[in-house]
Amino acid sequence: MLNLNELTIKDWYEYDVHITMELMESFIDGVEAQALRLIEEFHDKKEMHEVTVEGYPEHSYAVTVFQGLDDQTWDIHSVFNDHFPNLQRRSALLTLVGLFEHEIDKLCEKHSSEIDLKICLSDITGKGLERSTKYLLKVAGIDTCKTSAEWKRIKQIQVLRNSLIHQNGKITDANGQIIPNIMTHINEQEYLSHDNGEVLIGSGYLKFVLYTYHEYIRLLDKSIKAKYEA
Repeated sequence: MLNLNELTIKDWYEYDVHITMELMESFIDGVEAQALRLIEEFHDKKEMHEVTVEGYPEHSYAVTVFQGLDDQTWDIHSVFNDHFPNLQRRSALLTLVGLFEHEIDKLCEKHSSEIDLKICLSDITGKGLERSTKYLLKVAGIDTCKTSAEWKRIKQIQVLRNSLIHQNGKITDANGQIIPNIMTHINEQEYLSHDNGEVLIGSGYLKFVLYTYHEYIRLLDKSIKAKYEA
C-alpha cells in the first residue's frame, strides 16, 4: 500500500496533481450540467401572463415570467441563456486558475522542504505564477518550459482571468480602450465571444483551460524527472 509520507518530488504529478485534475474535470462537468439545466428549465417552465391595461382592456399584452423576472424589465432570454451561465463559468474559471497556481506553489514548497533549500518561495519577489515559476527555475533548477505553446495559452488565460477580477469581464480597460490581448484570445478561441463589451464564456472553454494546465503540468513533470533521474 502506498505511503503518502514517502512520496517525493518525482511523485508530484502521478500522486498529487493528476488526482486534482481528475477532480476538476468532474467539477467542470457539474458546472456545465448546472448551466444546461437552468437553460432547459427556463424554456420548459417560463410562464406567459396576460396583462391588461387598466381602463383599456383591448390593450392587453403578454409578459414572459421566470424566477421572478419578466421580459418587461429584463431581456430574460439573454439572462437565462447567456448571462447566468456566463456567471457560473466565470466563477469556475477563477477557481481553476487559483487552484492551478496553488498547486505550483505547493511544488515550490515541496522543493524547499525536501531538498532543504535555503531560499523559500516567500523570499522571491512577484506573485502568482510568475513568482512560482521563477522559484522553480532560479532556485530549484527546473526548466519551466516558458517557450512552450502551453505557456503561451496560460498567459492568455491569465489575461482573461485578470479582466474578470479587475474589469468585471470587460474587453476594455479603465480608459475605455480595447485590451488587445483579450481580443486576440477571443478571436483565437471558439468557446469565447463578446457582447455589449463583455466577454462571454461558452461551453467547452473550462475544459480547454483544464487541458492547457494539465499539459503544462506534464511538461513540468518531465523537467522534474529529467533533473532528478539524471
